[in-house]
Amino acid sequence: MRILIATDSYRHQLNGVTNSILLLSDELRRRGHTVKVLSLSESRHSYRDEDEYYISSLSSLVYPDFRISLTFHDRFLKELADWKPDIVHIQTEFSAKRLAMKVIQKNQTPFVMSHHTHYEDYLKPYVGKRLLNRLASVFYQKAYGHTRLLIVPSEKAKEVLGPYGLTCPITIIPNGIDMGQERISEEEKSKLLSELQIEHNGKVMVNVSRISREKNIDELIDFFSDYLKTDPQASLLIVGGGPQLKQLKKKAEEAGLEKKIIFSGMIPHAEVYKYYQLGDLFVCASTFETQGLTYFEAMANGLPLLCRRDKCLKDVISEGQNGFTYTTEEEFLAHAAEILNDPTRRQMMGKASEERSEQYTKDEFVSSLEHLYRQIIDSAEPEPIQKEG
Repeated sequence: MRILIATDSYRHQLNGVTNSILLLSDELRRRGHTVKVLSLSESRHSYRDEDEYYISSLSSLVYPDFRISLTFHDRFLKELADWKPDIVHIQTEFSAKRLAMKVIQKNQTPFVMSHHTHYEDYLKPYVGKRLLNRLASVFYQKAYGHTRLLIVPSEKAKEVLGPYGLTCPITIIPNGIDMGQERISEEEKSKLLSELQIEHNGKVMVNVSRISREKNIDELIDFFSDYLKTDPQASLLIVGGGPQLKQLKKKAEEAGLEKKIIFSGMIPHAEVYKYYQLGDLFVCASTFETQGLTYFEAMANGLPLLCRRDKCLKDVISEGQNGFTYTTEEEFLAHAAEILNDPTRRQMMGKASEERSEQYTKDEFVSSLEHLYRQIIDSAEPEPIQKEG
C-alpha cells in the first residue's frame, strides 16, 4: 500500500502523538508498505527529507510550539498528489489536515482520522462550561464530519466525544509501544545518574512528559517537596521539553530543590527508554491523556506506576499489583513511601508492570491499522475493531 500520514506534530516535538506516528510509519515500512509523511516545517521554508515532507509554516500565538501553515500551493503538495496514495491517515485536525485534503481531493483518495487530544482541556480555565461544550461540539463536527472512520485510542476517548453529536463511525485501536528496548547495564546507569547528579540509591521518581501546563507537573513538584520531608534521599527526574520548562525549573530553584528535582531537557526519542530505567517509580499527575503512551513505556521498562486517578488507567493499573492511583496528596505520599522503601515489593511490582505492558505491542497496533486500511481501500464498510482502551 501507498500510505500518506499527515500530522501537525512530528519530529520537532517530543510527545505521544509523535511517538505513535514514528512507530507506525517505521513498522509499516518494515512490512513492505510505502509510507510518506506530510508535516509542517519549523520555518517559512518547505523542504523534503526523503519520504518526509515539511510545508512552510508560521509560529502560532495560540500555544507555544504550535505552528500553522497558510500555504495553499506548494510543489511538494503537487508531488504527493502525483504520487497517488492509496489511503491517507490524518493524525491532527489543523494545518496538516487542510494540506492533506488537497491531495485527497485531487485523487478522491479515501482517508481516516485519529483523535489524540481533547482540546477542550486547554480552554477549561478560560471558558465557561456551557460555551466550552458548544465550541467543542462545533469544532469536532467540523474536524471529523467527512471522515470515513475516526480512530480513538481508548474507551475514555470515545466517551468524551459522545456528547458532541458526531455521526462518523468511531473505532478503538489502542496505541502500541516498541517492546524491543534493551536493559541498560549497571555501568551505563551509574554513568547517566552521575551526569545528572542523581544519587544511585533506589529512590528515583521519574516523569516523562511534554513540559506543559495540562500535564500538571506543578503538582508532582509540590507533592515531591513534601515527600522529601520524610525521605530526604529521594530524587525526582523530569524528562522532556516544552513551554513550561523554564517556569518549573525556576520553581524548583526557588524552593531550594534544584539538586533534588532534575530536568533532563529534550532527549532523542531513541534514547528515552534509558531515562525510564534510571527511575525506580514512574509518577504522573496528568488527567489530560486519551490513553497515555508513557504509562505503557514505563511498564515496558519495568517500573511500578503512581498516577493521578483517571478513566484511561482503568485497565492499566491494578491497585497494589503494578502500581497505585491517587486522588489526594496523602495517598500519593503513602503509596510512594510504600514502594520506594521496600525494594522487594518494588521489584515485584515492576515485574508485574512489564508483563502487563505486553498487551500493548506495536505488532497488534500496526496490524489493526493495516487491516483497517485494506478494508477502506477495498471500499468495504469497515467493521469496528473494538479493543479495550
